[in-house]
Amino acid sequence: MSSRKKLLYIFGFIILDAFLLVGFLVIRDATSINKLKKEINELTKLDVTSDRFNRSIQTSGKYAVVEESIKDYLDGYAIEVQDLGTLIHDPKLTKVLSYENYEKDGPEFNESIAYLEESRELFNDKIDGLLYDLEEEQIMNHIHERIDDSYYVGLYQDLMFDDSMKGELDQSKELFQRTRTKMNNIYDSSLEVLNFLKTYQGSWELDNGTIKFQNDELLEYYNSLVSKVEVRKDE
Repeated sequence: MSSRKKLLYIFGFIILDAFLLVGFLVIRDATSINKLKKEINELTKLDVTSDRFNRSIQTSGKYAVVEESIKDYLDGYAIEVQDLGTLIHDPKLTKVLSYENYEKDGPEFNESIAYLEESRELFNDKIDGLLYDLEEEQIMNHIHERIDDSYYVGLYQDLMFDDSMKGELDQSKELFQRTRTKMNNIYDSSLEVLNFLKTYQGSWELDNGTIKFQNDELLEYYNSLVSKVEVRKDE
């Protein structure tokens, strides 16, 4: 075989190997993207108020970085949402204006007032944190901290801000704003009731499951304060 033919064969094998390599990389990338999208789709079926998102990584290489970044963000977000839910549904909050609590902590209500003030501060800190985490810049920081390859950063952005996910994020912001208003009204109204009872502690007494006031004017004012709390709980 002549040197020229050998050179042509070698060149041909190089071209063939190059095509095979490119084909392998294209197939591998397509497979990885499909795996990633399938896994993210599974995440959308989870409930942020009760589930965790720290599932095992299904992809590899830089796709795994994208997957891990998404799961890390969603899992941290879920933990904060669940902590917020614990505050909102705290049994102590629902019983702070109960007869039993009046017996236990009245007439000064120092423990209950401190609890409401501390819970209100903690609640607002968590709401502010969640709203901050929902900002696009903060969401993107989860990928920027791990990788700077524009392709994978763009892939992360596309997955985190597709129409479905963006709609969920916008709804979450609105829900948190409404919840903040509602809960602060409950905290403030409950504090109004307890501070009223503390101020007029010599003008009421507890009797067989009922709070009794010295006159109808105080009773009516107390009932108006309590009714504000009940209305705001039902909003």
